[in-house]
Amino acid sequence: MDSAPIRQDVLTRAPETVIVLEREVLVRSSLAKYLRSCGYRVLEARSAAEAITILQESSESIRIVLSDAESGFRLCGWVKANLPKTKIILAANTERASHAAAELCDAGPHGKRPYDPQQIVQQIKASLARG
Repeated sequence: MDSAPIRQDVLTRAPETVIVLEREVLVRSSLAKYLRSCGYRVLEARSAAEAITILQESSESIRIVLSDAESGFRLCGWVKANLPKTKIILAANTERASHAAAELCDAGPHGKRPYDPQQIVQQIKASLARG
C-alpha cells in the first residue's frame, strides 16, 4: 500500500473503501494513489471479473466502485443484483457512453475520461452522502 502523505481535505471518519476498476495500469495506479492521499482505502481491479471477485471475497464494506464505462457496463448489472447499496461511478470517453453510464447508475454519478481526480473525489463524497 502506498504511504503517500494524507491530504488536508481527508475524510474525518474511518476511511471508506473504494474499488478502482480501470484497464490502463498507469491511469489506475495514479488515480488510486490520489484517492489514498485523500484518505480512502483503495482496492484496484483491472477487469469487471476481478472487481466482482473482490466484491464477493472482501470482508470490508465497499460502498463505491469507480470504473471506466467499458469495463463497468458488465459490472453494473452484477452490483445492482447482488449489492444494491453499493454506489457506482462510471467514467466514459464519449458523451453517448456517458449517458448510457448514467442510466445504468440510476441517473447517478458519471464522470468523463480522462479523469479529473478532484472531481472524482467530489462525486465519491456526493454518492456517500446520498446513502
